[in-house]
This record gives sequence, structure tokens and C-alpha cells, in this order.
Amino acid sequence: AEYQISEGRFLPGRLVAGRYRIVALLGKGGMGEVYRADDLTLGQAVALKFLPDEAARDEGLLERFRNEVRIARRVSHPNVCRVYDVGDVDGQTFFTMEYVDGEDLASLLRRIGRLPPDKALDIARQLCAGLAAAHTKGVLHRDLKPANILVTADGAVKLLDFGIAKLLDPQLAHMTHASAAPLTPSCAAPEQLNGGLITTATDVYALGVLLFELLTGTHPWLESAMPLLQAMRMVLQRAAPVASETAARNDHAPVPIRLIRGD
Repeated sequence: AEYQISEGRFLPGRLVAGRYRIVALLGKGGMGEVYRADDLTLGQAVALKFLPDEAARDEGLLERFRNEVRIARRVSHPNVCRVYDVGDVDGQTFFTMEYVDGEDLASLLRRIGRLPPDKALDIARQLCAGLAAAHTKGVLHRDLKPANILVTADGAVKLLDFGIAKLLDPQLAHMTHASAAPLTPSCAAPEQLNGGLITTATDVYALGVLLFELLTGTHPWLESAMPLLQAMRMVLQRAAPVASETAARNDHAPVPIRLIRGD
């Protein structure tokens, strides 16, 4: 990943919590800042994720932040970004996670369009393996999308960001109730948008949308900058397209995959 020398709360060289030496700001957005740092105790690179300053006073956001750590730590798999621990510095909560030197899939798709079929298949296999590992531990990701997937230069895939993940309800046998959460409509399954029961199939639906993008270079239904309510109507009402037909319209070689909408 390309280091960003931009304005963050910590400058390169700053020692955080007496242990982490800040190297660079990697990303900054509505949900906070992520830094590349060196763990001086263990002698390894890590990433530090901080909530926005104003969130430090929002107990709901703090609890969501801690929940991300609790849930993510349940899953240990080569295709899932590891989360280590929670820390605090000057009243600001952060957590440490595996540092992955890679590019997120959303950026990769914008840069090169659809991936070659063999590369797309390799990424798909790794994504399926990471998602299966999460489901085995009773974890629903609920926000599977290109921006939450990192691909390294050597082709390794890492699933990250369990910020709205949820544990399956053992009383509902592989189902749990949908809850209010900042969903991404373009990847959300209909039951998420309708507030119904969600299952592992909810993540698989998002995986299908993602694979469609990998193989065709376009989203199944949506166009960029589409208003939120229009995007939700498209997902709920529009019939699923055939990837091979979309690929043909984009002058790509046909690919044998079709999204199937669940009940």
C-alpha cells in the first residue's frame, strides 16, 4: 500500500502507548484513521485503527468498536485479517491488527476493471475460504464488499472490517435478527434491507455480488453515485442479471456465473 503523508492526529515517529511507533497514516474516513506502526515489543509491523475524535464521547460507537475486536478475534484464518488487542491513549480507543501491505479490491477494480478469469478465480477461492472460516465460528460479516478486501502484491487475499459483524443466534439455528447498522445497500441482501432474519446465505449473497464485479468489471444493478433509496429499490425489485451477458456487453469473454436471488 502506498503510504499517505497527510494530516492525521499522529505524526510519523510518534510513540503510542509506549509501544507502537507510528510510521504513516494509511487511511482516513468517516469511521476514523488507520496507521501503519511498528510494534517495538514484538518487533513487527501492525496497523492501528482509531475512531474519530468525536466518537470517543459516543458510547454506542465505542461499543461497536469493541464489538469489532471481540468478534474478529474469534476468527483465525490466513484469508482473514487478524485483530490483536484494544488499547487506549489520551482517552482515545484504538485496536491493533495485522498489517497487510496491499490494495483494497475496490481500488483495484477501479484501476484495472475486471480481473482476468484465472486471477478472479484465485481471489474467489480465498474469499470463500475466509468467509467459511468466519461462518464456522458463528460470525456473520454483513458488510462484504470490495473496499473490505485487501489483495497483496503476491495475490494473498485478506477479509477485514468486522465493524457491523454479528454472531449467529444459537436459538435460531444459523439465523439471527437483522439490526440497525450502517449497511452498504449495493452489497446488502434483501433480508438486510427489509429487516428480516439473516443467515450465512446473507453473506453468500454479498459474495455473489462481489464475484459478479470481479468477473465483469461492473456491479450487477447499480451505477456509481446512485441515491440511497434508488439503490435499495434496485436491489429489492430488479431481477438478477446473467454475468456472461454483462461481460459480453462489456466486450469481455463470457463467464459462466449467475446470481440467484434467495427468498
